[in-house]
Amino acid sequence: MPSLPLRWRTSTVAGAQWTATFTLRDDTGSPMNVSGKTFEFTIRPTTADASVPALVAVSATPASQGYLTVNTATAVVQVVLTPAATALLGTGCRPFALWMDPGLPDQTCLVEGPFYSRLASSP
Repeated sequence: MPSLPLRWRTSTVAGAQWTATFTLRDDTGSPMNVSGKTFEFTIRPTTADASVPALVAVSATPASQGYLTVNTATAVVQVVLTPAATALLGTGCRPFALWMDPGLPDQTCLVEGPFYSRLASSP
């Protein structure tokens, strides 16, 4: 696997469902061993202060902002944000990150980058 975190940019329309799928590979190109690992996807207001609560935070436990699923056999992580979560973003660009084992001593930022959101006219 290339050095971590991988840099990736993404975008959505505020108030729309957003989904992304990440396939995690080790240095040999094989599926990464993710058995027993926890994951969290966050979007923060800024990168300046990590103590500020995330605007959006999803884990494997389904909640109003969304959820993520992990296939341990294929090392695939799918993140789903609900329309309620993306509506919080309005228009702009904010930093996001996909974390493995967040809050633990071996926490690893797997993917990070800018998350762009924009308003769209109503149907």
